[in-house]
Amino acid sequence: MKKVLLLIASAFLMFPAFAQTVTTSEDENTRTIVEETNTPEGRIVTTTVYEKNSVFTNGFWRNWTLSANLGAQLYYGDNDWKVNKMSEMITFPAIDVYLTKWASPSFGVGLGLSYGKFLGLYQSATYQHKEFTNHNQHFTTTEMYNDADPKYDSQKLAYQRGNWVNAYILAHADLGNILFGYNPSRFFDILAFGGGGLIFGLDDEFARGVTYNLGLSNQFRITDRFKINLNLRGAFVGDEFDGESYIDEPNTTYIKANHKHDGIFGATLGFTYGLDKLGWRTASRSSEIHYNDAIFAERDRLAKELADANAANNDLKNRLANAETVKYVKDIPEVWFHINFVVDKWDIAKREMINLQSIADLMKSTPNTKYLVCGYADKQTATPEHNLMLSENRANAVYDVLVNEFGVPASQLVKDFKGGVDYMFYNEKELSRCVMINSIKE
Repeated sequence: MKKVLLLIASAFLMFPAFAQTVTTSEDENTRTIVEETNTPEGRIVTTTVYEKNSVFTNGFWRNWTLSANLGAQLYYGDNDWKVNKMSEMITFPAIDVYLTKWASPSFGVGLGLSYGKFLGLYQSATYQHKEFTNHNQHFTTTEMYNDADPKYDSQKLAYQRGNWVNAYILAHADLGNILFGYNPSRFFDILAFGGGGLIFGLDDEFARGVTYNLGLSNQFRITDRFKINLNLRGAFVGDEFDGESYIDEPNTTYIKANHKHDGIFGATLGFTYGLDKLGWRTASRSSEIHYNDAIFAERDRLAKELADANAANNDLKNRLANAETVKYVKDIPEVWFHINFVVDKWDIAKREMINLQSIADLMKSTPNTKYLVCGYADKQTATPEHNLMLSENRANAVYDVLVNEFGVPASQLVKDFKGGVDYMFYNEKELSRCVMINSIKE
């Protein structure tokens, strides 16, 4: 028991040594996360920049989803508008199954299969076709069904029932990712889909036709691989699929009945399951810097020297106020400063701007000392030509900040650049992406 308590106490004592601080910043295109971890060996600073609108393409077998939905629907044909209540046309079940391959977070292509019924009204008694012969019209009588339903006997209509299967190809668009950018943690999303296919009647081998399908899928994320769907979908079917079609007639009744297409409308509830873990790896770049005790000691030493130099500068100001002629304070001994950069960049980070401001104060307090501003790049990352350009731009960036922002006289600075170099510090190539500032002894 004592050993267990000792282990627990040791864990709590070690926890502060591994304390971590995470800061996040973002702009329109990127999100930057800086993690600073204190370990017994020293401080580790990891900077990761994520591109919001860029992802890595996944392989063919990645990002497949299977959706299954169950609900109700109605089939709207030529005489169906004559029912007393629209609810008489609603049938159950309506079944939808989709298999989709997502080529990107916003677009996918897949196959769909739907099953449903049609329940409506068809013309039961005889009706007349108007025909034209040599510009003279006459009527012919065609016999149809004679099984009118008592409820609609006055209109010579009977209930029509049937089963069908619709197979189609669909294109999917994730509207959330298109409008607001890729976000794998989004709880609610809307997908639009549309495509074409073939429909087959299960009760009549001659009932078949082409369909045009479209719809919306409301999705609610439960886990990384499982979502709940609420789908609203529809399809247009050829007019003759349900066995009824009309010729054009010049009156309101026939115009209302004579549709060029029948319609299928449905609402279903179901789920979408990722056949592998869904998601896309966001394009990013990362750098890691390790600071050990020697660097901390050097930082403290430089801070002390800077404080001493500032004190000497203040003493010099006091002496100037009380004397006509004084000599400059003795310049500080040779020192060096390290300004770090992200890979393939020459933008100066905010934390480095703080260091540069202190360095500028030191420079201005030692006007008799010149300083070398020299840029570098790590040899392992790019071509010699590219690294030479990087090192020059980094040296220019630091030079401009010191002169134009912090007021260091240009006569105190000597600018140079060396291109790509091997490991400069601690076998870490990240530490070679830098500008070194050294005092020059004349």
